[in-house]
Amino acid sequence: MKKIIIGAAVLCLLQVACKKDDSTPVKPPPTPTDQSFSTSFESMSELTQLGFEFKNLSDDTGDGWSIQSSTQFGGQSPYDGDKLLFDNYAASTGFTGIISDWLISPKLYFQNGDKISFYTLSNGSNDGYADRLQLRLNTFNTSDSIGKLSTDVGNFTTPLLDINALYKVSPPGDYPTTWTKYEATISGLNQPDSGRFALRYFVELNGGVNGDEIAVDKLEFTSVNH
Repeated sequence: MKKIIIGAAVLCLLQVACKKDDSTPVKPPPTPTDQSFSTSFESMSELTQLGFEFKNLSDDTGDGWSIQSSTQFGGQSPYDGDKLLFDNYAASTGFTGIISDWLISPKLYFQNGDKISFYTLSNGSNDGYADRLQLRLNTFNTSDSIGKLSTDVGNFTTPLLDINALYKVSPPGDYPTTWTKYEATISGLNQPDSGRFALRYFVELNGGVNGDEIAVDKLEFTSVNH
């Protein structure tokens, strides 16, 4: 009789324990802090301190992205501050091959409603060269992996913007030749997630035929809870 009573007591304790485990609430993800920032590309050291990274996967890599006081062919001045972020076909890949030159953001914690904006221009339409710029998102992890080939995107699989994807040299849809603001809003996340975004100067087929020069200025990341 004692054994039966003890067995019943153990069963009762197990049932209570199971009930407690089942009712334990799921811990919600942490609420992101305001990670908003802005850069007008005044120096490379400023970008490094913010956590930006430069990677060039062009078929024939050159100097890639640089900080300049003006563009080379169109002679455009910065939109904001004294400097701008600059790239062109010769700096990235020479006269042949695919251009794939990346500026990768610092590690961030994204949530729906966050905004990424920047100003950009090209002189390509004036000269008969198209140019193209992408804004891509990585929410797999905080890796800066973009793959190994000029056509790879690595973990940056989500396209947010693709300026002049059809390589037009006349309006509508061509790369703007005056400072123009572009903005993308992050959406579709099930919950806040860590990752990075990247600007990619991407010109297919032949850099010397489809690429000229581009400039970027006043890049901003604005958190939804800013």
